[in-house]
Amino acid sequence: MKRARIIMSIACIVTAIFVLSPLTSAITVAPAKTLRTFKETQLELSEPVRAIIGGVLVERYMSVDDMQKVIDIGMACKEDFLTIYNKQSNPEEVTQAFENVQPFFNALIQYRLTDKSVDDLNDLFHQIRDKIRTPGNQKWNYNPGDPQPAGLWNGVPTPIFANAGAGLFNVGEAAAGFVLGTHTILPTIGADILTTWTDTGETVTLGMLGFTTATGPEFGLILGFVGIMLCLPIMIIGFIFQVGFVGGYLGINILPF
Repeated sequence: MKRARIIMSIACIVTAIFVLSPLTSAITVAPAKTLRTFKETQLELSEPVRAIIGGVLVERYMSVDDMQKVIDIGMACKEDFLTIYNKQSNPEEVTQAFENVQPFFNALIQYRLTDKSVDDLNDLFHQIRDKIRTPGNQKWNYNPGDPQPAGLWNGVPTPIFANAGAGLFNVGEAAAGFVLGTHTILPTIGADILTTWTDTGETVTLGMLGFTTATGPEFGLILGFVGIMLCLPIMIIGFIFQVGFVGGYLGINILPF
């Protein structure tokens, strides 16, 4: 009888081990699998984005779709920013241009890329307009309807061009480069001591030396920048969006036409 009870106890223990073993495996394995899947999803659907706006550096994780939405809204405001930069624009044109860029400012706030208000961003670009130097040669004229060669400086096709005290609008894809210094370290114009990049996008400047445009493959270099910059952190890789004031700009295109 005693022997039967021992056999029965052993049988119960063995049965319990077989029954509980799958549950134990599920408890230990499932969370690891779920966590791994979550990380993979985050890597697939989001990217870290750096936004430098009026002296404040912000980093956020955003989905690729959301990043593209913000950039698309900014691209749609290109001519309005150039109107703001253009010292020859009349007050009515400038007022209308500021109204037209409000959706872009709202998008920056909606996606938490700045802690500034719309009024703050408007004030920033009024200050930028005031800092832009009027071209010494008043004969230059920026016409967005004109054909745009790869490199253009005041109507002259050229592979090398420069500007100073200028407003800049840059949208680049397949970009690579870096920024030396940030507005959080030196909160002045020239906080970004040096920005350099190559991309296949478009860069336009309006300032002391007239206007420049660059399309297609371009090497760009900026000395001193204040405004809005969207790019990946640490290194500029993949895309870049810049709109603001530059102390000095140098552009080089592979081909002038």
